[in-house]
Parts: sequence; structure tokens; C-alpha cells
Amino acid sequence: MSNSKKKIIVAIDTINIKEALSISNSVKGIGAVKLGLEFFCANGPQGIDEISKTGVKIFLDLKFHDIPNTVSGAIRAVLKLKPYMTNNRRV
Repeated sequence: MSNSKKKIIVAIDTINIKEALSISNSVKGIGAVKLGLEFFCANGPQGIDEISKTGVKIFLDLKFHDIPNTVSGAIRAVLKLKPYMTNNRRV
């Protein structure tokens, strides 16, 4: 895989699991896919797990922003989903 393809992150901006799976399967070989809060709320950890089974790396973009201890706990909770990357915002 070329270096430039490793840097691409494809945003999957749908809550439809079948559509998300189709996109994930069609972009294998890129850096990662981004799954956001709407997808997570609609499909939960099971949805993330389904996308993970396609073999793509996952950037889990849940926009954590809260009291630091709450954010730490939330991030620890989603680490079992093995995202390639996640984010939080420090105040």
C-alpha cells in the first residue's frame, strides 16, 4: 500500500449498518474509516464490531467532552472495541 493511501480516513456518515459495511468493504486498503456518534448511538458496540470484522482500522469519533474523569472512564469503556484511534477534547 502506498504511503498516501495509509493516510486516508474515510468518513462513514450513515447510521445504516448495511451501507456502512458496504463502504467499509469497498475501501479496504486505506488508512482507516471514521465512525461517529450517530452511528454509535444507532448501532452500539455491536455495530462497531461488525465494521471491525471487515478488517478496516476504525477511528471512533465520539467527540468526548465532559468532566475529565468521565471522559477517561468513557474512553476506557470503548477501548474494548479496539479502535485504531479515538479523540477527546481537553478544556
